[in-house]
Amino acid sequence: IGRSNPEIFFTDREGRRNPECLSWGIDKERVLRGRTAVEVYFDYMRSFRVEFDEFFEDGIISMVEVGLGPCGELRYPSCPVKHGWRYPGIGEFQCYDQYMLKSLRKAAERRGHSFWARGPDNAGSYNSQPHETGFFCDGGDYDGYYGRFFLDWYSQVLLNHGDRVLSLAKLAFDGTCITA
Repeated sequence: IGRSNPEIFFTDREGRRNPECLSWGIDKERVLRGRTAVEVYFDYMRSFRVEFDEFFEDGIISMVEVGLGPCGELRYPSCPVKHGWRYPGIGEFQCYDQYMLKSLRKAAERRGHSFWARGPDNAGSYNSQPHETGFFCDGGDYDGYYGRFFLDWYSQVLLNHGDRVLSLAKLAFDGTCITA
């Protein structure tokens, strides 16, 4: 699916894709053979639960780790070495796939500022330092109306993804000693 629709992966400002995990822009989009990403995640968890039911009942499986993003962490893949990132670079926003941009456009329209439907154009590159950018520097755009709107939207996408996946994990593992 990713080969025929690479938009399902996180994308940086230059159009470089990161296939480490699916973009959260498709959490509710039916682009995985008619299914959403969260439906696929839930089916995977439920299948695991059913297949290993006896191990849950016997207490052999007492913990399940649910991955929420790149490297299993609830974070954006904003610092990939394969795209040239090196510590202590600030990384790049990962909101340029068509699904994340669609979400950003809807959020900007709801706020009555359709011209905010874009990622920052002055946030630097993977190896920039905050003071080298117009967005993150002291008094930078991050602290203006657009910057606060963008960062609120960007962080809320992350939190919503975590809430969705963990809610489904709680449902998938209901009746076991596993808590989410």
